[in-house]
Amino acid sequence: MKPTTQQRPQLGGMMTVLLDLFLSIGGYYALRALGVGVIWALTVPGILIGVLTVMSTIRRRKLDVVGVLVLVELTATLGLTFATDDARIAACRQPLYVVIGGAFCLATLVGHRPFTAVTTASMATFGDPLRVRAFETAWQEHPEYRQRQRTLTVAIGTIMIVDAAVRILLIYLFPASRIDRSLLLSNITGILMFVIIGVVSKKLIMPARELVLGIVEQLRAEQPADADARAVAASAPKKPAKP
Repeated sequence: MKPTTQQRPQLGGMMTVLLDLFLSIGGYYALRALGVGVIWALTVPGILIGVLTVMSTIRRRKLDVVGVLVLVELTATLGLTFATDDARIAACRQPLYVVIGGAFCLATLVGHRPFTAVTTASMATFGDPLRVRAFETAWQEHPEYRQRQRTLTVAIGTIMIVDAAVRILLIYLFPASRIDRSLLLSNITGILMFVIIGVVSKKLIMPARELVLGIVEQLRAEQPADADARAVAASAPKKPAKP
């Protein structure tokens, strides 16, 4: 079966979530180091994220589902933060981004291909047409490869959602006056989440990786034979056209 041409993966939604997450964490600690109050240190990165999302939408002339969720979550948490003067609500923005990312992963399971199948094929082909064909062949012709990618996507999405729930619980275990401590524990939990995702991904993706590498070697072995066949066909005398 001839592999179909793989469309360019649309990963903007997950990249938006990750960018927002790192901006929120880094921006908070940078502003606190400059002496900015807790609430403003939590909200200013959120305002910046909103501006960047709007600018990205204008540039691409398209607002994806994740972008909409980020803007809705951002508006709600900023509004509640200023209305209640409770910094813990603003602190929940970071785990809420993780929830959005986890939900995005799980939602791709009902689409054409799960999140990890798209990201793996996008990042591990290195622009090599042979590897592109290998990933496409693995997805089209090997059920165990498809199952591995779906399992990995479920694992990553579930880990992210559980992590977010734990982080929100940690934030509310402490009063608002001790937000620095609760936010530190929340961020440590977030780092642990990335470690767990890395370990689980390595465990689950190795059999799929070996399968793809095997297909790559098979395709490489077939290339000389194809080239020889084309050379023979080109050198064969052409039959004269009938008058």
